[in-house]
Amino acid sequence: MTDFITYRETVEFTVRLPRDDYEAEHSYGEERQDVKVVSREEIGRRHEVDYSWDCDLEAELFYLLKDGERIFESRSHDAVVDHCGSLGDDVSQVFRFGDLDDQDKFWRIQAESKAAKQEQS
Repeated sequence: MTDFITYRETVEFTVRLPRDDYEAEHSYGEERQDVKVVSREEIGRRHEVDYSWDCDLEAELFYLLKDGERIFESRSHDAVVDHCGSLGDDVSQVFRFGDLDDQDKFWRIQAESKAAKQEQS
């Protein structure tokens, strides 16, 4: 969960003025001294939702989390990605498995890969 707070501050400080034209020309800007905050006021708050997705290999489910709470689940990876996109998150760079029409596609590939590894052992 990402939260943002906007503050308005009044700051009081002292600036040493250049002693002559040469110092003024070769100055690197203000050098603030004795800086202190006189007042600080909160003027706004906002919450930016954090979306993430993961999978439960035992249950053979992909799921979408909103601020750490599960809000959507499906056997299809692409369905979870699409749902996340429908909530306003940018999913344009996310790899698609092409499993919207065949929700068992990913899980079959997983099972075949696991079986092939076991045969090699």
